[in-house]
Amino acid sequence: MPTPPKDAPNKVLHYLESLPEWSQTLCKKLRGIILKTDPQLTEEWKWGPHYSLHGMVCGWGAFQKHVKLTFFNGSAMSDPAGLFNHCVEAEFSRSIKYTDVSELDEALLQAYIRQSIAVNQKGYKRTVTDKTVIVPDELETALAKDPKAKTFFDNLTYGYKKELVEHYTTAKQEKTKAERLAKISALCAEGKTLNDKYKKPAVTG
Repeated sequence: MPTPPKDAPNKVLHYLESLPEWSQTLCKKLRGIILKTDPQLTEEWKWGPHYSLHGMVCGWGAFQKHVKLTFFNGSAMSDPAGLFNHCVEAEFSRSIKYTDVSELDEALLQAYIRQSIAVNQKGYKRTVTDKTVIVPDELETALAKDPKAKTFFDNLTYGYKKELVEHYTTAKQEKTKAERLAKISALCAEGKTLNDKYKKPAVTG
């Protein structure tokens, strides 16, 4: 279950305080834009900062070299400004990667948020038609080296497993792929998923 909304802002603030200065600045600005868009938006904490109104609207998270804003119903949205530049092949979500606060266009971003809310108001439902996660051979091989890691990964729910696979497959450079492969293997060996520091333990089974 998501963290109750009354507790979410504290978790978000704790998360922000843990970030490097560059991403903290970007995320604070992003959060402010989202919350100003519609006073009915609820700030929640699921796998990270998450905003809802008539359903899931968007969420953001900071990574080593970028900040990602995800629209959970992005596949049902139009993208007139061509902002969606990450996870564009996902079944439902569409994301925008930012590397600097100067890239944030408040008016444009608010228009996308309002569009996402409107999609929800029309009754958009996320129905997963296929819960098969294609695991790259190199990831399978890495996990197989540690029985604990392999067992943990195999028992993860669809969403957590997909998250880890996408974390690996979205790497552009071979060095980054190798680093993420090692990270995923180590996390699974410890019984953890991405960003477990800021969320409840993954549900397995």
